[in-house]
Amino acid sequence: MNRVDFYILPPNVMRDRYVCTIANKAWQNGNNVFIQTEDRETAELLDNLLWTYNDISFLPHGLYEAGDQGNNPVLIGWNEQIPDKCQVMINLAEDIPKKADHFARIIEIVTSDSQDRQSARNRYRIYREQGYELHDHNMEDDHGNIQTSRTS
Repeated sequence: MNRVDFYILPPNVMRDRYVCTIANKAWQNGNNVFIQTEDRETAELLDNLLWTYNDISFLPHGLYEAGDQGNNPVLIGWNEQIPDKCQVMINLAEDIPKKADHFARIIEIVTSDSQDRQSARNRYRIYREQGYELHDHNMEDDHGNIQTSRTS
C-alpha cells in the first residue's frame, strides 16, 4: 500500500527550504526523489535553491524534462510526466498527480496559509478515498521548535 505523509509546517518555516531538507533526508536514506511542482518557474526556483540551501553538503539534482532522467537521484518536474526510477514524490502541486500511485511514498508539505491548508484537506480526502495509508506530522513541538528528525 502506498503511504502519504502530510508535514504541517508552522508559520515561521519557508516551504521551499523545508522541501530541500526533506528531499536530502529521503536521498540520504537511499531513495530517488521526484519533486512535483505547479509550473516550470517554480521548478527552476527550487532547482536554484537546492544548489545553495546548505553550504556544507551537495544534493545531486536536476530538472526532469521529456523523460530524460539522467543520473540525478533528485528530479524536479512540473507536468504530468513522472520518472520511472523514483520511490518518493514530494508533491508541491495543488492537485494530486495522475500517476501518484507509482510512488511508494508521497510527501505533502502544508504551510500555514489557509488556502494551502484547504487544498491539503482536499488532497487528504482524495488519498483516503483511494485507500492510501495516511500519516500527518505537526512539525512544531510543544516548545515552538521545528521538528525535522521524523523524516525518512
